[in-house]
Amino acid sequence: MDWTPEAKEAFKAVPPAVQKIAKIGVESYARKKGMGTVTIEVIEEARTSFMGGGRKKKDRKTDLNTGLNIGVNKRHTMHLANESRYLANETGDPLHEAFDYKMSVHAMPRGGIMQSEKLCAQWDQVMSDRDGLPMRTIYIHIPFCHTHCIFCGFHQNVYNRELAEKYVDYLIREIKITASASFSKARPFQAVYIGGGTPTALSASSIEKLAAAVKNYFPLANDCEFTLEGRIYNFTKEKFEAALSSGINRFSLGIQTFDTEIRKRLGRIEPKEKIVKALRAFNETGKAVVIIDMIYGLPGQTINIFKEDIKTFLSLELSGCDLYQLNVFQGGPLDKAVEKKTIHRPAALREQADYFALGVELMEKAHYRRLSTAHWARTSRERSLYNSFSRGRSECIPLGAGAGGWLKNPFFFVQGDLKEYFKALDAGKKPLSMGMKRPAEDLLFRDISYQMELGYCDLKDLSDIYHKKLIKILDPVVSQWERVKLVTRSNGCIYLTRAGEFWAVNLAQILIDILQAEKCG
Repeated sequence: MDWTPEAKEAFKAVPPAVQKIAKIGVESYARKKGMGTVTIEVIEEARTSFMGGGRKKKDRKTDLNTGLNIGVNKRHTMHLANESRYLANETGDPLHEAFDYKMSVHAMPRGGIMQSEKLCAQWDQVMSDRDGLPMRTIYIHIPFCHTHCIFCGFHQNVYNRELAEKYVDYLIREIKITASASFSKARPFQAVYIGGGTPTALSASSIEKLAAAVKNYFPLANDCEFTLEGRIYNFTKEKFEAALSSGINRFSLGIQTFDTEIRKRLGRIEPKEKIVKALRAFNETGKAVVIIDMIYGLPGQTINIFKEDIKTFLSLELSGCDLYQLNVFQGGPLDKAVEKKTIHRPAALREQADYFALGVELMEKAHYRRLSTAHWARTSRERSLYNSFSRGRSECIPLGAGAGGWLKNPFFFVQGDLKEYFKALDAGKKPLSMGMKRPAEDLLFRDISYQMELGYCDLKDLSDIYHKKLIKILDPVVSQWERVKLVTRSNGCIYLTRAGEFWAVNLAQILIDILQAEKCG
């Protein structure tokens, strides 16, 4: 890309240690804006892309005490913001102030949308190939909920038994079509995840019928982790037993918080006492793994309430739990309620850092095994295979209205509109809605995302595997992170500090963004 003489002169003011990163950021920004030449104005506009953060405490313009963890709900990319930032803020407080916002729900490369007329052909091509990665999963989406929880950005349809039963029948049609392909038959699947939505909203007979279809039509590994996601409300003993009898061996139940008053304000119906009783009953059967999701930073939640939530969880001796950071989606129900002041304000981003640190401290003190930055296991029985594989080098078949999955390079999305979903299946077609083409280096980016979730990234090893000079390319930004105490380094491997763990998704996203921009350059 061309640079004007004035831009070249102005660029000399950029600190030498970050000039290479800065050049990547400037040229990447210029391309996004459709500019063929870098000018002084482009450098100034792109400053936050390469300096990001990078600011000192006295230069800060954002009041992090009031800054919510807020972003755009872009389910097909997981990115919460378009802006890229490479360097951390140098305020002396990396846990609370390393960055001004969370960049992604999960770190992933930026891809291009596939042409719709080629989508089905691309799917057929991928599914006709028996080659692929050894780790394989299936994701099944149930797009129904009894209520719309205020913090959720993915609500699709209010549960209606007649419609839900019709949906399951059509979903089984999709299962048959997909399972008949060569790719599906090639090797076993290690994990199946029925998510939503609220899968436990389905009737016992529908749960049993759906799970049986998966087992009948897809080859599953002997130790396949078969998860049913849901909530306690309306999840009866009959449904639990039906799921068990059909081969489901793991239950992931969204509790979010045990505090009854906070739950009511969020749209969760069951009180603490009923939740505790149900979880204890499910767990004491010993027939399956039972884990729960909890969220920190909820409206009205305090650090002491969160501490009590963890104490309650530990007393139940469940198989494991996820401690998730609250994301507020722009224009969503929670965002609107906060703006109208009809609900307590959620915790600011810097306050969430304190919840995170407390959660880690309490779980480590209780000797729970850490499976990722957010997931904890009490015993080796809990493996969290689907979540683990989804961040690493694996492939995932998507099934059901609104599902997403990745096969080889492309990422495919199933039609979310139920009428269109039914219409496509009536015509005997896979009901796809869109697809994204991932970069050629996708496996490298997956390895980075996976390792960072585990608290490290072995750049030396990945450099050898992919024949790229990753340490040299990334050294300017990694050196800065080390200086501000987000990471430490040893023998070409970076290790996250406690502050780095809180910002792990940002750090992984930045590494991916830099390498993607470097490729473009």
